[in-house]
Amino acid sequence: MDVIEKIKGSEASFWVGLFMPCLQIPDFLNDIAPSLVLMSAIVTFFLLSSKSEITIVRASGFSLWQILQPIAISAFLLGVFWITIFNSFSIQALNKFNQLENQYVKKEERLSIEPKNGIWLKQSNIDKSGETIIIQAGKIYKNSLQLDEVVFWFFDKNNNFYQKIDAEEMILVNDSWHLKKITLNDQNNINKKIDNYKIKTNLKPDFIIQKVFNNFQNVKLFSIFDLPDLIEELQTSGFSPTKFIVYFNSLLSKPILFVAMILIACFFGLNHTRNNYAVLMIFLGITFGLLLYIISSIMIALSSSNLVPTFAATWVIAIICLAIGILLIYKKENI
Repeated sequence: MDVIEKIKGSEASFWVGLFMPCLQIPDFLNDIAPSLVLMSAIVTFFLLSSKSEITIVRASGFSLWQILQPIAISAFLLGVFWITIFNSFSIQALNKFNQLENQYVKKEERLSIEPKNGIWLKQSNIDKSGETIIIQAGKIYKNSLQLDEVVFWFFDKNNNFYQKIDAEEMILVNDSWHLKKITLNDQNNINKKIDNYKIKTNLKPDFIIQKVFNNFQNVKLFSIFDLPDLIEELQTSGFSPTKFIVYFNSLLSKPILFVAMILIACFFGLNHTRNNYAVLMIFLGITFGLLLYIISSIMIALSSSNLVPTFAATWVIAIICLAIGILLIYKKENI
């Protein structure tokens, strides 16, 4: 609905307006994948149980563990497929969505990002040794290395603030920032307007593109194959890679989570229709799936903010779910 509201006042055609929400579906499926596996497996086990097929197999001498073994392996392989192939497809769809959003909603052809808290950079004052410049920008474009809504703060050797420069936009050209539509404030000038201005910099284009731009990118735009190198680059550059580490570990733990969902689904779904509690068990299983989605989202958000360890927010949840599934199947097998 949010996407539809955005494109209502745009020049996008009906088909583009219909296509854009569809491009967000793979990303949504990525978020709810474990819960989706759980609910689908519950329905499958219930249908098999209602036709007494599981009962017949168990009567042939197969234990519940033997029945679940190939299903669990399939779930694990599905998890591997999900984090490699399907996730890559999701990234392509999300990139296409961002492209269409820039074109029809933001009216921009170039790829850009606008972090909520802005983009912050720090550099040395090349013209005055020992001094520091802090830069804040509201938006950054990747291809042209242009930043909009820029503010420069100048600090002397004693870290005392003495000058501020506001610019509507600036572009990195060679070793200088080229600023346009400047407002200068210092001890001698108050809101002095300047059309163009240059500030030397020691920041390199590769640093801006590979480190700064990627640092503020949506983590979901990087595949499981790209994340290790990106994390290493951010650590080397002094940026916090926490949100990328959390996302990387959440992807790696997903196959185990899929297996856990199969075991839990077996407990809740393997109930004959004549069982008075069959509907209640299915309801509890679906409720568990919804709770898992909510708790996982909260834990990942807290971990990305450095409030919860990465291992606890990703692997611990998967291991706990797996342990619960094993205990439930053990109980089911011995009933």
